[in-house]
Amino acid sequence: MIDTSSNPQRERLDTLAGLMSATAIFIGLLGMTNLDLSISGTHIQMRPIRIGVAAVVLALVAAGIGGRHRRLAAFAVGIAGACWVVGMVIAVVARRPLF
Repeated sequence: MIDTSSNPQRERLDTLAGLMSATAIFIGLLGMTNLDLSISGTHIQMRPIRIGVAAVVLALVAAGIGGRHRRLAAFAVGIAGACWVVGMVIAVVARRPLF
């Protein structure tokens, strides 16, 4: 077990890994929905390859950092990967663009 009280740099990295893991889960869930958003006339398309790959990479980086949030990071990798697969299946069945 790493003593984070004696190393403030490691504590910052642990916090960053936790935030990255939570963000990867959120982005993965957004990518699974395959939404098309319009904000003030600007269209944002949640395509599964663009969003899903970004979520998986973010989760893998968080898992590589490890620290006290390593279980959350492992959970984020699994959730982001599963959401990417489900998003791809939904896009193919609904005949929506993947990229």
